[in-house]
Amino acid sequence: MRDMVQAILQEADQAVPEVIVADRQAIVCQGLGSLVAQMDAVRLGPFATDKASLRKALNARQGPAIVVLGVRLADADLARVLEMLRRDYPRVMVVVVAEEAEFAFIRTAIKAGVHSVCMMGQVLTCLPRILGHLVEGHSILPIEVLKRLTGEQNDALTRREHEILGLLVDGLTNFQISARLGLSENTVKYYLKAIYQKLEVNSRGGAIAKYVAGTY
Repeated sequence: MRDMVQAILQEADQAVPEVIVADRQAIVCQGLGSLVAQMDAVRLGPFATDKASLRKALNARQGPAIVVLGVRLADADLARVLEMLRRDYPRVMVVVVAEEAEFAFIRTAIKAGVHSVCMMGQVLTCLPRILGHLVEGHSILPIEVLKRLTGEQNDALTRREHEILGLLVDGLTNFQISARLGLSENTVKYYLKAIYQKLEVNSRGGAIAKYVAGTY
């Protein structure tokens, strides 16, 4: 009888979604984690600051999981983390959290098919609401984000240009970008020239500033 009760309790525990908070800064993980810990509908799981710790946390979880993800881990940018999650953990739900000045990453997240996004400035009210909807099986896009997206012009950058800009933000040189993407340095320079023209800037710093701020 005791074994049966323990099995039922274990099964019920596994049915509660576990929230894994992932960001390169441990202090961000702790802050978001303290908010998640106050919710009854979910259970706070481990924190992750790089891809290895995120994989370890997801592999240890048998039931449903939600990843609350910052725009960078210690060893990967948002695009690469989302690609890993989509490829290796397709059933995991993902919420991306970004600062107001990082709105370009919100666009990246939505294009990658995440279940929701949340601006850090509204995280206290927005994140609990989002997690509540995800537990019920519904994706949600906050109205503030929707208004900003619909009020913008169509994105003129190609997928490859977004990829190169993301690597610029990470501080990679032309040579490092060419090695990462399997392109020649001349091809990278060609892409950068096209990016500068589209963003109406004439330097790497200008392109990075516009991309991170989402003002393009």
